[in-house]
Amino acid sequence: MSNIINSYTSWQPLEEVIVGQAYTPDYFDFIENPQVRNQLQQILSETAEDLDNLQKTIEKFGARVRRPDLPNKHNFQQQQITGDGAPLPPLTPRDWQITLGNKLLRVLPMQELDTVCAEYEAAGPGSVINPHGPTGWDENCILNGASASCIVRVGRDVFFDNSDFLKPEQSQWIVDNVLSSDYRIHEAITDGHGDAVFAILKPGVLLSSKHDVNLNLAADFPGWDVCKVWDSSIWAAMEVGKFKYEQSPGAWYVQGQTPTAEFTDFVNTYLTKWTGFVAETVFDVNCLVLDESHVIFSAYNREVFDYCRKHGIEPIISELRHSYFWDGGVSCCTQDIRRRGGPESYL
Repeated sequence: MSNIINSYTSWQPLEEVIVGQAYTPDYFDFIENPQVRNQLQQILSETAEDLDNLQKTIEKFGARVRRPDLPNKHNFQQQQITGDGAPLPPLTPRDWQITLGNKLLRVLPMQELDTVCAEYEAAGPGSVINPHGPTGWDENCILNGASASCIVRVGRDVFFDNSDFLKPEQSQWIVDNVLSSDYRIHEAITDGHGDAVFAILKPGVLLSSKHDVNLNLAADFPGWDVCKVWDSSIWAAMEVGKFKYEQSPGAWYVQGQTPTAEFTDFVNTYLTKWTGFVAETVFDVNCLVLDESHVIFSAYNREVFDYCRKHGIEPIISELRHSYFWDGGVSCCTQDIRRRGGPESYL
């Protein structure tokens, strides 16, 4: 087999990928308020179903799917509802690590990914780069606070979003310690929106969004066909659902439910690390390319789907009912490990 770690783009044929994992409902059996417990456990149960379906969809196209571990439930429950509240589940591996050629960079190492990363390192010594060292976390590590979603790979060209979640000195460290001199380095400012701003479906075909105001796509991708998505599917979901903007003004949304006051207070007190500001996120751009003819999206968007078919791409829906709660789409919930192909020049 070729290198177990090998990915230079977001669109070459997918061979292996990590799909995230949410806590199972029983992790929160200890919550005494039944309204809070039942609503949270429903979200967790449906999230697990959707992630399992995403795995099955990917596997139908021949790619291997790996999943993170979950922390020990007893230890988890002993530590919750104190201090800063519950830590994030290993739901969005794209935020924490990225494959750059034949190297896997653990930008922010999650313990739940240690097992699978150890397997990759054993199969190819030196292929996994963890600047935090063997302890798993170094408070002085230069990449603290960075997000891997702020890096976009285009073969021999790599774009860094030097803004909210990736500082210029962090980008430079990655260039110096991970990338070879064969790469061309670019800057693409998206103010930390990362995968919700632009996505390359295949050479010459690019999805963008209303957040691309600081990008110069015409200069960076000359001659490419760009579809700019203005209307996110979240707004349609809010209109047909029971979303009360005044109760939770854009921070998070539970599909098909009106969260009780108790549940809203619980989330805003103990689960602040889980949620973002979902009203600004364009999940229609946050997708997983299986190959140049198949792309997975979490919801239907007529403009996006028509654009895909215009370019010979079949859009596939793998629903993530609670993207609007977790503030994470298909791209966020997946991290490609291996794609077929090498470091080509596309620009």
